[in-house]
Amino acid sequence: MQWPIRSMLWIRSDLEAEQVPIPSADLTGAILRWPDREVLVVSVYVAGKDEEALRTAMRQLHATIGSFRNSTGKRTDVILAGDFNRHDQLWGGDDVTGRRQGEAGPIIDLMDEHGLLSLLPRGTKTWEGPGGESTIDLTLASAELADEMVHCGIYPTEHGSDQRAIQAEFDLAMPERTAEPRLLFKNAPWNAIRERVKEKLSPLPWDGDVQTQTDRLMDVVLDAIHDLVPRAKPSPYAKRWWTTDLTKLRRTYTFWRNLAKARRRAGQRIDSLEDRAKETGKEYHDA
Repeated sequence: MQWPIRSMLWIRSDLEAEQVPIPSADLTGAILRWPDREVLVVSVYVAGKDEEALRTAMRQLHATIGSFRNSTGKRTDVILAGDFNRHDQLWGGDDVTGRRQGEAGPIIDLMDEHGLLSLLPRGTKTWEGPGGESTIDLTLASAELADEMVHCGIYPTEHGSDQRAIQAEFDLAMPERTAEPRLLFKNAPWNAIRERVKEKLSPLPWDGDVQTQTDRLMDVVLDAIHDLVPRAKPSPYAKRWWTTDLTKLRRTYTFWRNLAKARRRAGQRIDSLEDRAKETGKEYHDA
């Protein structure tokens, strides 16, 4: 089966960004722009056990990075992150066997060519399956940007994938971000709003066409709403779709998944625990 798209990026809407055209469904790139620098971010997927896919991806990344750095006079930084599907002791640690060592040669060549460093602590496990754990997901960054890293590690919240999300934080001067306060209509004083609208409408003339009268009515209603409806404390990270039920389901799933994982690590795979983890995971994701 041929997958059409295996990489993607989400970028904050208040950042200046431009997508970079890359002729691959497995590489998605964008340039983030600051007054003093530009950052190339690429989401990467490389098919496992496919040497041609690895060579093609590294060739496209090499060309994309070179074109990016030659197109601006500002400081340039690079972040490559995703599922590279290759093992090496450089990032996998001493658990990587000699049989697997060397399969990531083209990735290391790309890192050397463009001065990229692996940000995850060596040996961090990013993938887990019935047969064990490994490090196949990488976060690579240019050396100057790596110096500004605050933290890079496994994101603490699990959502059921066999691969863990990676969170990287950098000490950068970000553009100021403002969040529009949200009106709390569930706490609206509707009696006071009705009285305000009635009071403001009474002295207004009702001449003119229908559109003119509608505009006057809407002006009065909107003014009353914005003056009298309380506002929520602004939060740029609010998830309006999230509920307390989802939180409970996620906690239940995480508990059973971690318990099953602990048993497997101890060499005691228990089918009832594995089934329970799968059931709670399905319940959480179906919600």
